[in-house]
Amino acid sequence: MVRKMEISAESLLRDFSSHKMEKNMDFNLKDLGISTSNISDALKNLTGEYGVIPGVKPIKDDLKISGKVVTVKTQQDDWGTSLKAVETAEEGEIIFICCDGDEIGVWGELFSKYAQEKGVQSTVIYGAMRDVEAVKQLDYPVFSRSIVPHAGKPRAEGEIRIPTECGGVKVNNGDWIFGDDGGVVVIAEEILQKVISKALKIKTNEDEILHQIEDGNSLSDILGI
Repeated sequence: MVRKMEISAESLLRDFSSHKMEKNMDFNLKDLGISTSNISDALKNLTGEYGVIPGVKPIKDDLKISGKVVTVKTQQDDWGTSLKAVETAEEGEIIFICCDGDEIGVWGELFSKYAQEKGVQSTVIYGAMRDVEAVKQLDYPVFSRSIVPHAGKPRAEGEIRIPTECGGVKVNNGDWIFGDDGGVVVIAEEILQKVISKALKIKTNEDEILHQIEDGNSLSDILGI
């Protein structure tokens, strides 16, 4: 007999007070116990959009990031604008670089070390990076569409802290980005609390399904298919 599923996230939400939710103080994926898959599902249910930045993946396993973004819009052969972003980023922020291509690197070892020293949390690149082995050794989290060995020039002709659109996904300065092995999801700050709450409920629901599978129940019966 299939047990009735109960969608409940109270046990998880109890660890995150309303004060913390209002202040957006901490939405760490590891502490919350949710994934970008849960977050994307929640965002789709609430807005009809998945919020996934296409093609962007972590450069190493087990990277988890979450925080406000500093947006960068630049051409792929202009790494100078990326440096401008590092110079202005605040501690804990995530640099999000939107390029017009992913064949020339706009990020590498020196920027990663500099950002790390300044307390920048991580970098997400809708474009290309280089020096991947050195960046891995620094243990600085980078998510990128591609990896190449070469870079462009320090023209610094792009813009920072402006609205961008990458692969049909809009990313505004101050939005929140979540990243893990599955990829990267962006959420507008004004709906962040609703999305996280919904993602927690989805995770609780999925855990209940897993328990029912372990009890020997048919997945088709559990899902009502």
